[in-house]
Amino acid sequence: DVRARDRHGTRYARRLRQTGRLPAVIYGHKQDPVHVSVDEHELSSLLHHHAHLVEVVVDSKPEPCLIKQVQWNHLGSQVIHIDLARVDLTETVTVEVALELVGDAEGLKEAHAILERKVSAIEVECRATDIPESIHADVSGLQVGQSLTVRDMELPRGVTCTLEPETVLATIRVMAIEAEEEVEELAAAEGEPKVIGKEEPEKGEDEASKAE
Repeated sequence: DVRARDRHGTRYARRLRQTGRLPAVIYGHKQDPVHVSVDEHELSSLLHHHAHLVEVVVDSKPEPCLIKQVQWNHLGSQVIHIDLARVDLTETVTVEVALELVGDAEGLKEAHAILERKVSAIEVECRATDIPESIHADVSGLQVGQSLTVRDMELPRGVTCTLEPETVLATIRVMAIEAEEEVEELAAAEGEPKVIGKEEPEKGEDEASKAE
């Protein structure tokens, strides 16, 4: 449910959101921007399903658009504005897609091992009609100390990742071992601990004892 709007400004946008609608703008393809409003519930459903390509109908004219940018409030709990970019279904686009880690990593069977996610989304290139809702990365073969990189992923046909192949997506490490190493390194850096209550000999006393 997309409706054209001719009013702008923070105060108007606030009143618009109170009615369950959100301000949005459609732009791109060398056409003038069009200011519209969208149904908040419908948009939330699209974002929940990681949608990227949507068909927008304004004044009975349908056109495909990418959900280009979503602006949230300062708490990150509510959408306050959305940018929609016109797109040709045959063109190659660059979008950010959610990354989902799947599988039970072998390394997690070791005591105190944790799976550390490095990124929650990756940037990909593909045709507008081939944009996946999310990318699945299998971590089942990871052992302690091993990492999953972009090179290790199996991407859908026609989809390429723009990140460097060596980019780490997830890794398995053991918390206990790292904590012990940090303590040992700290102790080595500080040297031998001082004995509380033991006074350092004064310069004169030390030299006198050596003379005796």
